[in-house]
Amino acid sequence: AVIARACEGCVSFDELRKLGLLGLLDAQLGDQRSLVDRLAPTHLKLPRRGRAPIHYELEQPPWIASRMQDFFGLARAPTVGDGRVPLVLHLLAPNQRPVQVTTDLPGFWIKHYPALRKQLMRRYPRHPWPEDPSALIAGD
Repeated sequence: AVIARACEGCVSFDELRKLGLLGLLDAQLGDQRSLVDRLAPTHLKLPRRGRAPIHYELEQPPWIASRMQDFFGLARAPTVGDGRVPLVLHLLAPNQRPVQVTTDLPGFWIKHYPALRKQLMRRYPRHPWPEDPSALIAGD
């Protein structure tokens, strides 16, 4: 009802954008905002990078895209929703192009990374390509 009243009289998306509906929704959530932040965070802290944005789209699982090296040090796949919803990981090469899309990071490190590592080592010799990236500690 609050949103409907706020949108009353708007005839374009530009007018809706100027209303600041996100702020209005935040105000309506009140104490529940912390629950939303915990269950559906906007960003994920990666071991070798700062915060990376989590993308939420209608009828799609949440996903994140970052360089493969940013995931070095993660032995488990990141999740949202109190661990019930796996993030789809778009693992990017140093040129920012996707080389793998997965929800099973441990399986990727074991099954697919060794062969991919050989290719990436030849193409990007200045970048680190450890044998066991899941065992790395941030800063290694």
